[in-house]
Amino acid sequence: MTTAAQSQRVAVVGAAGWAGSRHARAFTKVGANVTHLVEKDERAVSLAHELGAQVVPSVQELRCDQLDLVVVALPTTLQPDVCADLLNRGFRVLTEKPVAADAESAAIMAAASGVNQRLMVGYTLHQHPAVPLISQWIRDNDVIAVNVRSVAYKETIDSWRADPKEGGVAVVNGIHAIELVSSWFEGDPRVVATNASSSLYGSPVPEHVVSTLEFPSGAVFTLQSYWSPWREPQGLNQGDWSLTIDVLATGGRMLWSNDSLHVWTRDGGQQEKNFAPSDLFLRQAQAALRFCVGETPAVTFAQALRATEIADAVRTAAATGAREALTP
Repeated sequence: MTTAAQSQRVAVVGAAGWAGSRHARAFTKVGANVTHLVEKDERAVSLAHELGAQVVPSVQELRCDQLDLVVVALPTTLQPDVCADLLNRGFRVLTEKPVAADAESAAIMAAASGVNQRLMVGYTLHQHPAVPLISQWIRDNDVIAVNVRSVAYKETIDSWRADPKEGGVAVVNGIHAIELVSSWFEGDPRVVATNASSSLYGSPVPEHVVSTLEFPSGAVFTLQSYWSPWREPQGLNQGDWSLTIDVLATGGRMLWSNDSLHVWTRDGGQQEKNFAPSDLFLRQAQAALRFCVGETPAVTFAQALRATEIADAVRTAAATGAREALTP
């Protein structure tokens, strides 16, 4: 714990939610001073007592000269207006992914003051120690295909996740993989085919999505993303998110599965590396404190918007059954 970290003052908007409470505790663990929790009701009172923070009902109660960072952890449809207001008032902001439910809704953030300098977007996969190794391997190889399976455990699909405006599983969960994979390749991919289903829970939103996209380089990206009523034996986020990314290249194959990484080469060689389970929220809090003192975040607004535009194309293809849809 450093003196610099201790001096950094953090507020969390939406602190009573699953993500908001994890953000608040993570920043406290890395030595920041969580001074304000923003909630309209009493749900954050016990957390405030735990952290020694003050509960306020609105972001309008926050003052820029009293904070080094504001974390926004709200339903996706609510985040753009709140983030834009904070940016326009001079705050440095860490927002939960995605930046908006769709690219049209992100327009208010695109016009906000300092969006390219004072906004960090919380795509936590970038905090996993496997990602730098995968990213370098992809830069060094001619990639043929990337296959992703992203499964998030949920007992039910209700509350804001069941709101069609939130976009369903491709936006709430699958977009983690969309953002990471799109960071490896240039240009706008085309959506070759997409299928969506709401049969697992019977909610009004897509709960299972399979989509195939192709980047200009020829690399094919296949994404399977779904909410699951069955918890898997291993996973990220304390076991509630199972992720597999399988990369096929002319020179070999790399398979990332939760906390293990396996590489095969064309000459028959194999390597395997296992990682200790990571608290990605804790790692993200550490990265955010470095962002507070000037480090460029792993995911800027421009990259986050690109992921949202790709997710828009996937959603459109799923809704219409269209094929060969081009992303904006």
